[in-house]
Amino acid sequence: MNQRNSYRRIDDYEVRSKMEMLSQLLQIQQHELNESRNRYADLFEHAPVGYFTLNKIGEVLSINQTGATLLGQQRAQIAGKPFCSFFPHINQQLFFDYLQETFANPRKTTIDLKVRDIQEEISYIRLESTVLSPQNICRMMMTDISQLQRTIKLNRDLLNENRRLMKELFHIQEKERKTLAYELHDELGQWLTAIRIENEFILNCTEKNSITFPSAQAIRESTQKMHRVIRSMLHKLCPLLHNAVELPDALFELKKQWYFSHSKTNLEFKLDDDLAPLDEQFSIIVFRLIQEGLNNIFNHAEASWAQVSINRERCRDSAPDFLVVKIEDNGKGYDTSQHYDGLGLVSMRERVVALDGRLVVRSAHNEGTEINIRLPITKQHNECSHFHTPD
Repeated sequence: MNQRNSYRRIDDYEVRSKMEMLSQLLQIQQHELNESRNRYADLFEHAPVGYFTLNKIGEVLSINQTGATLLGQQRAQIAGKPFCSFFPHINQQLFFDYLQETFANPRKTTIDLKVRDIQEEISYIRLESTVLSPQNICRMMMTDISQLQRTIKLNRDLLNENRRLMKELFHIQEKERKTLAYELHDELGQWLTAIRIENEFILNCTEKNSITFPSAQAIRESTQKMHRVIRSMLHKLCPLLHNAVELPDALFELKKQWYFSHSKTNLEFKLDDDLAPLDEQFSIIVFRLIQEGLNNIFNHAEASWAQVSINRERCRDSAPDFLVVKIEDNGKGYDTSQHYDGLGLVSMRERVVALDGRLVVRSAHNEGTEINIRLPITKQHNECSHFHTPD
C-alpha cells in the first residue's frame, strides 16, 4: 500500500512538472504573440500609407493612424463618415465608379485621383483596393502621390521644352542651309553662268585646230561638272527649292541622285497618293529622316535592295492624321539589344521626338533592318518659298 502511494506521488509530480513546463511554454508563446501583434499593430498604424476599410457606399469603417494624419483629422471624427467628405475637390462620380468596380472585381483595383489644387500639400492620391466578399467591405490603401505628380508634370514640361528647342534648332539649321543655298545659287551660280557664256563665245570664235580650242573645251567640261555639283549641293542643302514644293517631287529627285551614286543598291519608293499638301518645314523634316536612313543603308547595311514607304493615316473626329514612314533593306542587319546606335540614328530620333512622333527599329543579323516612323500631322501652313537652280 505504501509502495502504491509512493508511485502515485511520483506520477503526480511528473504531471505537475509537465503542466508547469507547458504553462511556461504557453506564457513564452503568448508573450511572443503579443510582441508580434504589437509590432504588426505598430507597423500598421505608422505605415507610410493610409489603410482604410470602406463599405459599399463609401463610408469609412476603420482607418490607421497614417490615414488619419493624411486626412488631417482625429480617428473619432473619421469613422462612419463618407470618404469623399474629407476631399472637397475630389471627383465624386469618378470615385464611386471606382468603388463599384472594386466590389465587382475580385482582383485589386487602382486609381489616381486629384483631390485638391496643385498648390495644396496633398494634391493627388492613389487608391489600391481589394474587396472582402463575405463582409461586403473593401480594404483600401491610400498613397500621397502629389510629389510624384509634380515630378511627372515637371518632366513633361521639360520634355515639351526640349521638343520646342529641338524644333527651333532644326528650323535654324534649315534656315542656314537655305541661306547658303541662296548664296550658292545667286553668287556662285551667276559667276558660273557668266564663265560658261564667255567660254562659249571663245569656242565660237576659235578655230578647232587652234592651240586654245582644247583648253576652251576643257573649261566647258569643267563648268558642266561644277554645275552638276552645285545642283546636287543645292538639293542636299534645301531639297524643296527648285519647284519641288511637294514631298514626292523632292523624293523623286533623291531617287535619281541615289541611282547616280549608289547604283549597286536597288532603291524603291512606295508613296501614298494622299501626301499633299504638307507644309514645307514638315516635308523637309520627313525628307531629312529618309535621307539619313538611306545614308545609313549605304554606309552600314551592305544591302542590294532598299525601300521607302510613306502612308498617311486618316483619323476620325478632331484627332490629327499620322504620316507613317518605313525604311527597310535586306542588308546584314545588327543586334538592336547591343545599342549600336550611330549618330545617324540618333539624329533621326531627335527629329522624330521634336515632332512628338515615334521611331521603332527592327533588325537582326543577316535579316536586314526596318525603321518605322510615325509622325502626327498637325495644322498645315503653306509657306513654301522656292527658286530655280541654274540651268
